[in-house]
Amino acid sequence: MTLKQIEYFLKVCELKQISECSKFFGISQSAMSISIKNLENSLGGDLFDRRGKSLSINERGKAFYKSIKPIYNRVLEIERNMQNESMYELSLMSSQNVGTYLSPYILSGILEKNDKINLSVSMGNTTQILDEVVNNKIDIGLIEGDLENSDVKSVLICKDEIIVVTGNKNLSDKTYSINDLTKEEWVMRESGSGTRDSFYANLPGDISLNTILELPTTEAIKRCLEDSSYFTCLPRFAVKNELGKSLFEVKVKGKKFLRNIYLVYSKDKDDSETFLNIISKIEKEIRETHAKLTEI
Repeated sequence: MTLKQIEYFLKVCELKQISECSKFFGISQSAMSISIKNLENSLGGDLFDRRGKSLSINERGKAFYKSIKPIYNRVLEIERNMQNESMYELSLMSSQNVGTYLSPYILSGILEKNDKINLSVSMGNTTQILDEVVNNKIDIGLIEGDLENSDVKSVLICKDEIIVVTGNKNLSDKTYSINDLTKEEWVMRESGSGTRDSFYANLPGDISLNTILELPTTEAIKRCLEDSSYFTCLPRFAVKNELGKSLFEVKVKGKKFLRNIYLVYSKDKDDSETFLNIISKIEKEIRETHAKLTEI
């Protein structure tokens, strides 16, 4: 079944004669008849009752007409929209922290300014996002951490700081050495998390943390740490509302845990003006939002 066969079928339903339909499309009657017959064969039976040169739609044809007409109209609408550049599908996947604490502030504004965009949003860890981008399953990824994947194009949005926090205020009064950190009990994100990987990358190679629990989201970790003496590492922007209340920053002597936040997309991506404009707006809005949420 082809779109052209459907188009012929609908016109035959309207004009009821092969000759008139063939004139309308500028093709021979035999070509029109063959096309209709091929459509019927592909659907497993006749769609018309034939009386001489006239065609009368039968019950099977009526059922097919009812089903296919709105689909055909939608196809025409999509074609018009694409030709007029009034349709743009975009998929974005962000890391848990960026998706929870940064993206919500910027996505609604981008959509308001670009009413042509149909945007789908999902979240995953850094490893998942890079895999989705490389395999062209998503258009844009927002990730945390050092980028070593040469199979993607990247835009550095901003530098980001990971801090050590605990739920015990008394533990935040002292300054810890790196070795002191190994004596505490840690609640961490799962393997593949950009925050976790970046934090470990900033530790000496011979340091091993006593991780007693792994949780899949930052919010779960924050709830777990409340009123406890556990330690964790989280982006400063993700704990802005809790710092000094239910969570407390732990000072680490002579050490800052820094990493990058990137926007990534496939090397195969067509760098259209619309796409590059969207990237530019996302980059600008996230950078500004990040700055507000990391002010000390």
